[in-house]
Amino acid sequence: MSQPESAVQESTKIVKCPYCDKDTTITRPRDYAPVYAYCGLCGKKFIVERLANRIDIMTIEDAPSCSDPDRRAIEMGGSDEQ
Repeated sequence: MSQPESAVQESTKIVKCPYCDKDTTITRPRDYAPVYAYCGLCGKKFIVERLANRIDIMTIEDAPSCSDPDRRAIEMGGSDEQ
């Protein structure tokens, strides 16, 4: 689900929760790495990913591995291979 970015860069943003579809306030990611957010109404964890001109909101189940912060850290982490 994509949410258009406003012209004004704010630190918080109201988006629709991908689980309950209610408005919830998130903290806008400072960089382009995806982060977890929590719905203030249903309490579920979801993913927020900042892109060049919008913010993507995804359920954990529907997110590609590169957009899930935990899976991304594992896949992009260093390996023990020499």
